[in-house]
Amino acid sequence: PIPCVPWQSQTSGHPAIVFSFKRREVEYHATTLEKLCLNTEEEQGLVESVFNNAINLLGEDDRNLTSIKFLLPLLKRGIGIHHSGLLPILKEITEILFQEGLIKVLFATETFAMGVNMPAKVVVFSSLTKFDGVQSRWLKGGEYCQMSGRAGRRGIDDKGICILCSSLKLEEKDLKEMIKTGTDYALTSSFRLSWNMILNLRRVDFATSEQMIGKSFHNWVLHTNFRIEKWK
Repeated sequence: PIPCVPWQSQTSGHPAIVFSFKRREVEYHATTLEKLCLNTEEEQGLVESVFNNAINLLGEDDRNLTSIKFLLPLLKRGIGIHHSGLLPILKEITEILFQEGLIKVLFATETFAMGVNMPAKVVVFSSLTKFDGVQSRWLKGGEYCQMSGRAGRRGIDDKGICILCSSLKLEEKDLKEMIKTGTDYALTSSFRLSWNMILNLRRVDFATSEQMIGKSFHNWVLHTNFRIEKWK
């Protein structure tokens, strides 16, 4: 995705979101742009003010964390990162700056597309494969549509731009399967009642094992009358 970013800095191709599927790749791609600055001096001052106002709420030890010192120089240049490994306050700062147009290029994992509604003009995929815990596979249609759907801001852009980067040969049938919409993917409950969970529940008085099971997705599927159909 790196060759795409200078192109965006020379045209009105931002804000842009670059999706990667590994946290270390997110941070690596962001650090390779150390010579690129997309914000004006006024915007850099606004970023620093927002960042410091939020960080000053933390204790002194927390303010000196490496992750906090690492992020500010990136944000001032209009470059952000967002993944589950960041401190909650850092993710919140990044989201606020992105909404205010002070982050021009955001490197993020797919969780950014799932939980927050923050569209961009351009979406870049650094890869079209991901490791799902068992194997490395092509993106599924639902995953691709969820992320590519961030391209194009309603009422601002007449169209969204989606750029796909892949070092692997993508067959036509795989591409059709990836961009196909309207496909139903089964939801499988990941809830497991382990011995460790049971022991932890014995230490509290606001939940029991039976209540946890009753609130699980698997239990809802067993007792709901909702009709689940599979697309043919």
